[in-house]
Amino acid sequence: MSNAAVAWLMVVATAVSPAAPHAVVQSSIRQVVRLLRDPELSRPANAEKRRTEIHRVAASLFDFPEMARRALARHWDGYPARERAEFIRLFTGRLEQSYVGKLQAYAADQIVYQGESIDQTTAAVRAKIVTAGQGEIPVEYRLSRVGARWAVYDVLIGGVSLISSYRSEFTRVIETESFASLLQKLRQAEAPAVATPGTLDRTPADASRPTPPPENEIREFRLAEGSGREMHVAVAYTYAGDHGPDDVFLHAGALLGEELASRVPGTNFPGEPVSGGRGSVTLTITKTRVDDTGAFTSRTLRACLVSLRTRSVFLCRNFPLVHEWD
Repeated sequence: MSNAAVAWLMVVATAVSPAAPHAVVQSSIRQVVRLLRDPELSRPANAEKRRTEIHRVAASLFDFPEMARRALARHWDGYPARERAEFIRLFTGRLEQSYVGKLQAYAADQIVYQGESIDQTTAAVRAKIVTAGQGEIPVEYRLSRVGARWAVYDVLIGGVSLISSYRSEFTRVIETESFASLLQKLRQAEAPAVATPGTLDRTPADASRPTPPPENEIREFRLAEGSGREMHVAVAYTYAGDHGPDDVFLHAGALLGEELASRVPGTNFPGEPVSGGRGSVTLTITKTRVDDTGAFTSRTLRACLVSLRTRSVFLCRNFPLVHEWD
């Protein structure tokens, strides 16, 4: 084979071989953060230029049509192509603003990439945001092959799926009102847009002085009392209501390796129900394993928000056990 033929084959192979998933995610995040930090682009006169640049980067990272399809789920096939195309356009703008808003919130924090896993046509890139006040927040980007590139179809922040949050919101509007009503709400929210899940019912007048809705958060873990075989802890939380108004519980347990000392066997759930908004509950953790001296071996406690309806854990946070447990 001639040198020219070999060179051509190398060019073709490079052209059809997509960048690794972690490289796609890291490069896009770096570009968006750089745009957000650019003082020249932050000037009001350059707002449109910054939006255009951010859209360019976001379009190379996300598979917006697939994200729109997943957000509508079973309702996707029930509407004509023209209405679906408008939904994709409106939802794309909403997703871009939501994603940029989250990057702005954590722009001063450190993002640590923890690896990737690839299974033929799908992949996951895992990272964590190391914050000053909220500890470590796990982030997972889920990607699939779209032609010759990897593209993101969902992002999980703190264990909460961005697409699932929107799906719950959109399903509620479609089933209680209509798809036409959903499109109208998205049009109304388009400018000035409030891009966070759960805000479709805001009017443009509301959006001019937005109060962001609460996001799922386990804020504080405080020892109330600990002795013998039981530890009583007070856990402060915020629940956005995106997993339904009922059957959501806060569960806590001692971490033994990667396993909780207490589990969720069926409906015999060792936890307390939570309501939407901010709240606090007191939980009891039972000492289930000790070392030869009788001392409790775990040095980490974990609190989780769990949906009994879907049998899923959608947010967890670990806390160091800094108090002795007799």
